[in-house]
This record gives sequence, structure tokens and C-alpha cells, in this order.
Amino acid sequence: CNVVSERTLWKTLADKESATLGKLNERKNAVISEKRRIENRIKDIDDYILEYTSRMKQEADTEHNLQRLNGKMNMITQFANARKELEAIQRECQQALDALTNGIVSHQEELLKYSKIREKYKEHIAHKEKSNESKELDALAIQNFISEMR
Repeated sequence: CNVVSERTLWKTLADKESATLGKLNERKNAVISEKRRIENRIKDIDDYILEYTSRMKQEADTEHNLQRLNGKMNMITQFANARKELEAIQRECQQALDALTNGIVSHQEELLKYSKIREKYKEHIAHKEKSNESKELDALAIQNFISEMR
């Protein structure tokens, strides 16, 4: 009974670690996807800023409408503020990725440990069974030897 319960204990612990690893990997993939989405939005904002800046320079050369230039400057400022907010979210994503990666490594180490213990335990049981079988064969051989001697 103890053999079965100890064997299932290590398997249960390993299965639990595997399930946790699966969830962590799913979460990591979701964060990576979110991070890429944010990076693309930052790139889009950079493109908008570049576009507005180049238009503003062209218009500054051709016309002197301050209200229009001021509107473009305000838009560039809004883009820059949005970019700054996205960069903060991007840093949070990176921190979450780092934490998830550390968690994954930790759980992989636990899974490896449980797997090694389970394997050692299987080897121990196999050795014990082989040893018991050997003892039984020795006892049988002695018994046959004694009966032949009579």
C-alpha cells in the first residue's frame, strides 16, 4: 500500500507542476502578445509624430497660420503623452514577463526534481523486487538441494 501511495504522490506532484507550467506558459504567451501589440502602437505613434512634424515643417515654410501650427503642436504633444503611457505599460509587461519566466524556471526545476525522485523510487522498487525474487530463487534452490540430499 505504501509503495503505491508513494509512487502516486510523486506522480501527483509532477502532474501538478506540469499543470502550473501550462498555465504559466499560457499567461506568458498572452503577455508577449500584449507587449507586441503595445510595441506596434508605439511604432504607429512614432509614425504619426514624424508625419505631423514633417507636415508642420512644410506648412511653416509655405504659410504662417499660427493657429494651424499650434493645433499640430498640440497633436504631437498628445501623441508624445500617449507614447509615454504605452512605454509605461510596456515596462509593466516586461516585468510581468520576467516574473513569469522566473516562475516557469522554478516550476520546471520542481518538476525535474519530482521526476528524478520518482525515477529513483522506481529503480529502488525494481531493485527490491529483484532482490526478493533472488532470495526466493535461492531458498528454492536450497530446498531442492536438501531434498536431493535425502
